[in-house]
Amino acid sequence: MKISRPQPATIISIVALVMASTGSAVAAVSFARNAGAVDGKSAVGSGATLNHAAGKLITTQAKGAGKGTIAQKYLDVGGLARGATSTFGHSFDVVDNAASVPTQIGGIPGLGPLTATCVDQNAAAGTEDPQSTITFQNTSGDIVNQSRTIGGNNPAIGAVLANTTSAFTINGSSTFELHLQRGGNNYFVRGVVRQDGRGSSAASCVVYGFTLAVAG
Repeated sequence: MKISRPQPATIISIVALVMASTGSAVAAVSFARNAGAVDGKSAVGSGATLNHAAGKLITTQAKGAGKGTIAQKYLDVGGLARGATSTFGHSFDVVDNAASVPTQIGGIPGLGPLTATCVDQNAAAGTEDPQSTITFQNTSGDIVNQSRTIGGNNPAIGAVLANTTSAFTINGSSTFELHLQRGGNNYFVRGVVRQDGRGSSAASCVVYGFTLAVAG
């Protein structure tokens, strides 16, 4: 039995089939290696060391207070802002038809203290209507530029002279914000006034918030 020599066309077809199969295998391996990658970059879980995470994507935190955010150790914001933060908070019981003593509730680092009062603005005995006054005292020794916003109102813009105070009153519950500037530094105060029990004999005020100092 004589086996005939394969035709050139047959040889070409076999070679093409082998090459096609090899290409598919290579593509399959490449796909398996890069499954889940974004733009060719693999991801590592939150908690990976900085060396292991180098050049890779970082997943957000799966649980805890930072759930859904990127862990702080992977973020470098030192070149963007330098500063300090502080918080404040105080609760006042309204004294029926009596004056309130100003109470320090916190301070603005580098500028001065914040005080608050909570008074009864209803003259009827046994029926209280809280009113809160927040005061910033400038003890920095310099003029401080100030922008103050209460709720959704337009800001009041001006300056607080050295060793003077700036006060504002809030009736009911609302938010307030101070943007202060001295030299090359900016200071932000974000606060909330909540007044409970209006019309009762046991009303109260709650004041809380935070301050942020950003160095230039």
